[in-house]
Amino acid sequence: MARIVFWLAHVASALFLFELAQITLGRIEFFSRLPPLLLVMAVGVVGAILFSAFNLLLLDRMYFLVGNTLDPEPISIAGLMDELRDSGATSVLFWVLLNSPRLIIIAQQKDAEEAGEPSLADVAPTPPDASDAPTMPRHQLLDLLSRLPRRIGTDIVAISAELHYLRVYTPTGEALILMSFGRAVEALGVIPGQVIHRSHWVALEHLVAIASDGDRVTCRLDTGLELPVSRTHRARLRAALASRDQARVLQAAGRIAQTLPPSD
Repeated sequence: MARIVFWLAHVASALFLFELAQITLGRIEFFSRLPPLLLVMAVGVVGAILFSAFNLLLLDRMYFLVGNTLDPEPISIAGLMDELRDSGATSVLFWVLLNSPRLIIIAQQKDAEEAGEPSLADVAPTPPDASDAPTMPRHQLLDLLSRLPRRIGTDIVAISAELHYLRVYTPTGEALILMSFGRAVEALGVIPGQVIHRSHWVALEHLVAIASDGDRVTCRLDTGLELPVSRTHRARLRAALASRDQARVLQAAGRIAQTLPPSD
């Protein structure tokens, strides 16, 4: 049992440190602009260094689990280099293999794009609501939109987190990109939208209704997509929907008033 706990401690700490490296590097502009495979490999290298250091300082000294069967490296630069030599390449390979299914999906999307699949030529490069946005947020939004395949356009309906990947939904399809959910939500801050769950964001323009089924609440979008709404965000989402509907009524009333002949 102790050896199982020892093994699980290695796996759990490796996943945590690699995810930490992914989040950190993903927020650095230089790394975020790398092709997905290169970014994953860079994260693998940084994660391997962190994991080797964690091994050296803590895990390999857990004698209370495995007795005196361990022969840990000395705590020094040389010890760290020895740890990297023993497990660095394996750690990087582990991380790349773990990410390979999603990397394959992204590569397939790119191949389909380069093969000339139909694109939306009439789609605006940025949503209308973002045209007057401040320069920096708009730059972040353009970075997000530039990662989307042309075939799905840029009219974002919703986004969903899949680990450190992001699934983006539009009226014409969906795509998987390498970007953190937090960074994407920050970029979409210039568009009226709402975080409805720790893993989901929706554009209010595409929100149709909020439905309740017992204790479960979901929101339905105009594409037919349904996403769960967590307790934390329900009241705010309902208020945002009511505010949006009220604004639409006022806009409609204004348009009607403009068509009426002037009174004498």
